Amino acid sequence: MEIRVNGQLRTPSAPMARRVLAVLLTHVDRVAPTELLIDELWGEHPPMRARKTVQTYIYQLRKLLSDDGGSTPDQGLVERHAHGYRLSLGGGRLDLCEFQESLRQGREALGRGQASDGAEALRRGLELWRGAALEDVEMGPVLAAQAAKLENLRLRALEQRIAADLARGLHHSLLEEIRDLTYAHPLHEEFCAQLMMAAERCGQRGEALAAYARLHRAMVEQLGLEPSERLQRLQRGALTGEERRAEAPAGPRARAARPAAAPFQLPAALRDFVGRRGELDRIERAVRGAGSSSGVRIVTVTGGPGVGKTEVALQVAHRLQGDFPDGQLGVRLHGEDGAARHPAETLEGLLTAAGFDRRSLPHRADELAAMFRGWAAARRFLLLLDDAAGSDQVLPLLPAGADNVVIVTSRCRFAELPGAVTSVELGPMPQSEALRLLTQVVGAERAGREPEAAAAVAARCEGMPAAIRAVGSRIAAWPSRGLADFAARLDDERQRLEELSSPHLNVRRYLIQSAGRLPRGAREVLTELSRTEETDVTVAYLARRLHRSAGSIERSVELLADCHMLTPLPRDGRHVLRVAPLFRLALALGTPEQRSEPAPATRDMVLRYSARARPVRRLAPLRGALRGA
Repeated sequence: MEIRVNGQLRTPSAPMARRVLAVLLTHVDRVAPTELLIDELWGEHPPMRARKTVQTYIYQLRKLLSDDGGSTPDQGLVERHAHGYRLSLGGGRLDLCEFQESLRQGREALGRGQASDGAEALRRGLELWRGAALEDVEMGPVLAAQAAKLENLRLRALEQRIAADLARGLHHSLLEEIRDLTYAHPLHEEFCAQLMMAAERCGQRGEALAAYARLHRAMVEQLGLEPSERLQRLQRGALTGEERRAEAPAGPRARAARPAAAPFQLPAALRDFVGRRGELDRIERAVRGAGSSSGVRIVTVTGGPGVGKTEVALQVAHRLQGDFPDGQLGVRLHGEDGAARHPAETLEGLLTAAGFDRRSLPHRADELAAMFRGWAAARRFLLLLDDAAGSDQVLPLLPAGADNVVIVTSRCRFAELPGAVTSVELGPMPQSEALRLLTQVVGAERAGREPEAAAAVAARCEGMPAAIRAVGSRIAAWPSRGLADFAARLDDERQRLEELSSPHLNVRRYLIQSAGRLPRGAREVLTELSRTEETDVTVAYLARRLHRSAGSIERSVELLADCHMLTPLPRDGRHVLRVAPLFRLALALGTPEQRSEPAPATRDMVLRYSARARPVRRLAPLRGALRGA
C-alpha cells in the first residue's frame, strides 16, 4: 500500500491506521460501516472506547492526506456518514480502479471477438500489480477476505488474458509462463488446462501429460478429488494425439461458439449520473450480500415509467463488475414494440451469450431453464433483467448458485419471487437532484445566471431524468435563448410534452406506450382520470362514468397503483385518485391521431345507442367510424 499526495509519500506507518486506510481503500467511494472497521481492528473483543478510537484514526488519516501535509485535516476526502466513513477518490486516483477499468475494457473487447484488443487491455491492468494485494499491511478478517477477493480477480483476469492469447495462436510464447503458473498454483485447474492445450499445440504431448499428472496428484492428496471431466478429456486427447475441436485454436466460428472470456453484455452506464445515492447504496449492499443465503440473491428495482430504474441498476452493476469474475449478463424483457418477450426467447439469448451453439439448444422453455441453471450453478455472475412484466416472466430465468445475483427492474411491484429478495422502490427524482442534473447538462454558468428559471424547468420535468436530459440538451443547443423562455414554454400544457422531448425521446409516445401495456380495464380507468376535469375523483365516480362495478374499478386502481401510474390519497375517510401531470397530459391529449377521439365512456355509450338503433341509416357511418377508432 502506497499513498502519494502532490508527489509526496504519505503512507501511514502506524499499523492500526494503515489497516483503517486499507479498509477504506477496498471500499472506495462507498461507505465502510464503523462496525466493519471495529471487526477488522479488534475482531470479537473490541475495547470499550472502540468507536472513539476509530474516530481518532480517521482524524489522523484526514491530517495525513490533506494538501498541506497535516496542519489542516481534509474533511472532504474521508467523509463521515451516519453509520461509517467513505473515502471519496473519484476516477484516476486509485490503481485498483484503473485495473477494474482495464478489466472491463478487455472483457468487452473479448465479448466482441476482438482477442488482440482484449488481451492488450487485460495486460495493461495486470501490469499494475506489483505483488499480492495489501501484502505489507497486517490483516484482520475483513482485509483478509478483501485481499482474497482481489487475488481471485487477478487470477481470473490472468486466465482470460492467456485464453485470448491462445485464441490468437501464441501458444509457443505462452508455454513457459503457464508452466510457472501451474507450479505456483498446483490446484488451479484452468491454468493446467491452458498448459495442456499450449503444450499439445506445440507438439509437446509429454509436457501436457506431465501437467495433468501433477494436478491429479495434488488434488487427490490435498482434496481427495479427481480433476474435472474437462481435464480428463484433455488428458485423453493428449494420449491419443487428438485434441478436441472445442479446445482447438479454431477460427472465428469456433471462437464465437466458445468465447475466450466471461460474457459482459451490459450497456455502458452514464458517466454524468446524478443523485440516488441512498438507493444505490442499498442496492449495492444487497448485491454484495451474495453467498450469504442458500439461493440466488434477487434485487428488485421498481418505479413508474421514466424514473431511471435501468440506469440505477447499471450504475451498481458497473461499479461492482469486479465482484463477478464470470460475467454480467443483461437482457431487456420487452421488445421495441412494447410486447413482453417469452422466457424461451430470453433463455436462448442468455445461453448463446454463455457460449452455447444456438443450433444445439432445445426448444422448450423448461429444458432451456434447466440448462441455464446447470451452467450457472458453479459460477459467480450478475444477471440484469430489465423492464420485467411480472413474476411469471422472471421465474424461468432465475439461475442457480448462491454466489449469483439477479437485478430485476420493473414498473410493477413484485410478489412470489423465491430466495433472498431485496426490494428498492424509486420515486420521481427529488427537485434538488433534478436541478443538479439540469445544471450539469446546460452548464453551471448558464443555470447560475437564471436560477429561478432553471428551477422552474427542472420542476416541469416531474423528476423524470430522461425528460431533464432531453430538455437540457435542447437548452444547450440554443445558447442565445434564456432559460426563462424555455420555462414559459413549459408552462403551456398544450406544448409541454413536445418541449420536453428530443430526437432520442418522445415523452408523449413513451407515456402512451406505457399505458398501452395495461389491461383494457386499467387503461380505461387511467384514461378517464387523465381526461376528467374533476379534482376529487373516487372509485364511485369512475364506476358511474365507465358503467362498471365498484369492485371492477378497485381492481383496476390497485393494478395502476402497483404499476406506479396513479396514487390513492386519503381524504375525509375516502381515497381520492391522482395521476402524475405528465401522464395526464399525454393521455388527455393523446397522439395527434387520438386527439379527436371521444373518451372511453362516451364511445361506449354511442356504440350501445347505435347498436339499438340499427334501422336508422344515418347512424351507420358514425358507428363504423367509432368502431374503427
